[in-house]
Formats: sequence, C-alpha cells, structure tokens
Amino acid sequence: MNLSSSLTRAALCVASGLALALAFPKIDLSLFAWVAFIPLFYAIEGEGLGHVLGWAWLAGFSFFVGSMYWIAIPLHNFADVRMAFAILAMLVLAAVLAVYSAIAIWAGAFCARRLRIPMVVTMPVSWAAVEWVRTYFPIGFPWNLVGYAAYSYLTIIQFAEITGVYGISALIVFFNAVAYVVFFRRGSSRLQAVSLSALTVVMLLVFGFGIYRLQQLKSAPWRGSFRVAMVQGNIPQSLKWDPNFLPQSFKVYQDESIAAAKRGVDLIVWPEAAAAFYFQPDDRYPATLADEAAYRDALLQLARAIRVPILFGAPALAVRDGQYGFFNRADLISAQGVLVAHYDKINLVPFGEYVPARRFLGSMVNRVVEGMGDMIPGTAQTLFSEDGARLGVLICYESVFPNLTRLEVNKGADVLVNITNDAWYGESSAPYQALAMAAMRSVETKTPMIRTANTGVSAIIRPSGEITDRTPLFKRGTEIEDVSWRPVRTIYTVVGDVFSQICFVLTILAVLAAWLRPRKPGRLETVVEQILAANGAGSRREAS
Repeated sequence: MNLSSSLTRAALCVASGLALALAFPKIDLSLFAWVAFIPLFYAIEGEGLGHVLGWAWLAGFSFFVGSMYWIAIPLHNFADVRMAFAILAMLVLAAVLAVYSAIAIWAGAFCARRLRIPMVVTMPVSWAAVEWVRTYFPIGFPWNLVGYAAYSYLTIIQFAEITGVYGISALIVFFNAVAYVVFFRRGSSRLQAVSLSALTVVMLLVFGFGIYRLQQLKSAPWRGSFRVAMVQGNIPQSLKWDPNFLPQSFKVYQDESIAAAKRGVDLIVWPEAAAAFYFQPDDRYPATLADEAAYRDALLQLARAIRVPILFGAPALAVRDGQYGFFNRADLISAQGVLVAHYDKINLVPFGEYVPARRFLGSMVNRVVEGMGDMIPGTAQTLFSEDGARLGVLICYESVFPNLTRLEVNKGADVLVNITNDAWYGESSAPYQALAMAAMRSVETKTPMIRTANTGVSAIIRPSGEITDRTPLFKRGTEIEDVSWRPVRTIYTVVGDVFSQICFVLTILAVLAAWLRPRKPGRLETVVEQILAANGAGSRREAS
C-alpha cells in the first residue's frame, strides 16, 4: 500500500467516525448516522483483513473522541487531574472502545469474504452483536450505541419495543451498507436490486409499525395519572459536598418544595444526591455525624409539613462483608414524614463510583466522585408505590442499561424515575446524550419516565420516546407536569435482548465457519490478483 493510498483511507475513516459523532447530541445532525459508515466501507474495500481491523479501529476511535470528549472535563475539574493527563485518559478510553467497532467491522468483512455472504447481511448482524457485548463486557459501558442517534425519529424507533436499541443500530448499519452497495455499484446488479428492495421493504415495515404504534398510544385509555414536581436545584458541583454550603443547598430544595406543594402536586422529585448528607434508614448515627442526623429530621419534617411525598437521592453509610463505603441511594418519604422505602444503585460508574479490579488498579487510579471509600452496589431493585402508581427508579448512569429498565417494568413499574446529577460535564454534549439514551428506555418498554437532574436536563419522557417539558441547563427552578400511564407489555419487556443475542450467536457461528473454511479466491479475486501482479511486474521492468 503506497503512502497516498494510506492517507486517503485514513482520511475516509476519520471522516466516517466524525460524521457519526455529529449525529449525536448536542450537535444532533442525526441524518449523518445513515451515511456515516459509507466512507469506512469504501476505505476497507480491497484491503487485507488485518488492515480492515486497523481502519475500522481508526473510525471507531475518531467517533468516540468526537462524541465523548467531555470525559476529560470531570477528570480535570473535579479529580484535580492535569488537563493533559485528563485528555490522555479520554483518548485511552476512546482507544479501548474503538476495539469494539474494529471487531464488529472485521467480523462482518471476514464472514462476507470467506462465506460469500453479502456485507449488507453480515455488517448489521455483527454490529448489533458487538454492541450487545459492549453493554456488559468487560465493565459495561454502552454509551452512544449507534441506535441512539435516531432517538428523535419517533416513527422509526418504535420497533425498539421488539428488538431493543440494538435493532435500531442494526437498521442504521443496514441502511449504510445498502447505500454503499447501490451507489458505488458493488457486487452484481442482482445483489444491488435485491439489497435495495429489501431495504425498501424493511423501511416500509418500520414506518408502518411506527405510525400504527404512535396512533395506538394516543388513543389508548390511561390507567392513571398524577402531578409531579421536578426540582432542579442547580447546585454547583464544586460546592455540592462542601459542609459549609450544606445549609444553603438544603434550603434551595426546601423552598422549591414548599412552593411546589402550594401549587398542588402529588409527588416531589429531587435529583441524585440532592440531599448532600448521609440519610440512614433510622435515626441511629455516630456522634460525629450528629449534624447529618439533624438534616435527616429536617427532611422528614418538611414532607410532613407540606403533606406531599418526596422522592430524593442521598448517600447512605454501608458495610458489606467487612467493607466500609456508602450506597448511592434513592429514598421515598411519605406525606406523613415516614421513610417508605429506598433503592440502592446497582450499576455503578466504573472509575467514577468504583474502581474495577481495585486490587490491580487501585494504586494507579483515583475515583472522580468525592466521598468515603468506594460505593457499594445495590443488590435488588425496589418499586416505590405512590398515588396508585408503582415507580421504578434509575439512578444516573443506570438509564443506559436496557435490561435493567426492562426488569423493573417486568416487576410492575408503571412509571420510571431517573434521578441524576450531570453537573460534572458542564455545558458539553454529555447531558443531552444521557437524555437521548434515557428516552429509548421509554420506547422499549412503553413506560413514561420522570427525569430530574441537578443542573438539567430535566424532562418528562412519554411512552413513545417523545421528550417534553425539558428544562434548560444550569437554571434553578421546578417543573410541574402531569404524568399518565397505561398498561402496555412490549415484546422487549418479555423476551429482553433476544434479538441481539441471536445476532451474537450468528456472528460467532459465521466467524467459526469462515475460519474453518479454506480460503479459495473466487474468479473475480483471481483476475484482480493477476492484474496487480502484472502491474507490479511492469513497474519493475520500467524501474530497471
């Protein structure tokens, strides 16, 4: 491969990754996702499989740098990491995540070439398979799966209630692959015609189902509704855990809650860790934490005084298996000022709330989140009952895990509540990306969501995935809205990740079959090799 060709391919891969990054919030040029893979497909054409892996990695690296640049912000601002090292850490994470992209594209190309299966079939399947793996292995970081780029196209994304977000990702990659085959006339004319026909049929089915489902959601009767107040305290992250600032931050939420109660609400929701003190299940506190106990009493008295239940986030001291730490917890206080139930966050943020493989990495890395020791994960989901509705709580980052939400709805959740603190990320893309991913949880389960964030974006998400009543970033206030729910049981709620699991099994089987099959170049490949050999011989003669 000559230098000119290498630079061209590299430029195409970088363009592919950046185009995909632009499809995500907050830039939101979502149409780019439907063509972003085309430069990459062009770059890997005719390349050896080793080069395919490298070019696909470069495209993935460009995508993750372009869409997750914000990771350097909390590292620098709140973990006292020099900006150069914070950027380096972000680049390392992008490099690791790009391996998934590389494997997906390599597997699609490998199976297509060895098994003579069109890439329009292999690429969507392998991509969905690898995205599913990324959700769980090795630490689980399913941020910005390709399907999320379509979050605003309500008609298109409704079939996520069958396949989950992975089906949307597969559709986007399929669209890219067909567009590449047709526009660049790759393969036989029959392949081009069949691919275009298949895409047309699939898109018609997707649009037809989406129109039907949206109309059905509008006309179906509601089972119940309640009026909720989402309190956006807008407490600066730099002051949030300062003991000297606690009286002021508590007063913000106290005043906003009193004002909301006067307007007539059934539930008040505070964000993640809005109560910046240890809220224990009972009033037994060590003598050194007497002030924390006083704030606990004040919060119970507040709910009793305004006669409205309060759902809020707060840390809680914890001991498990001799390990001291704390829970990231959501608590519900009744209108009588009694603690009803609590939920401990299950999916903690790696390197933010705990250090994976601490035995090996603990001496090399520090956590971003301030606090006492590592957070301890919860072990069970809790449904809160309020005003006839069963509430399933997701704390912060948990909203990016499709199966976690599915399990809550399976347990009987009528309404999802996502409490979060996105103050870490400033005015970057991260809060908007988190909101887009949360919206897909409502689509998959057809369950409304209340999303309350410390600094925004707070919003109500309808079962269709429509984001309504959203608040601006970094503005203090309380949004009061009605939330309604209806009984809908989706296929995804019942069967979970079966679609992506089938893609995973098919990909593994295809790779094994391709690996075991002897490589026998087809007639076209043989002709190309002969032409290349002849050109090489001619060049050598000219040089001599």
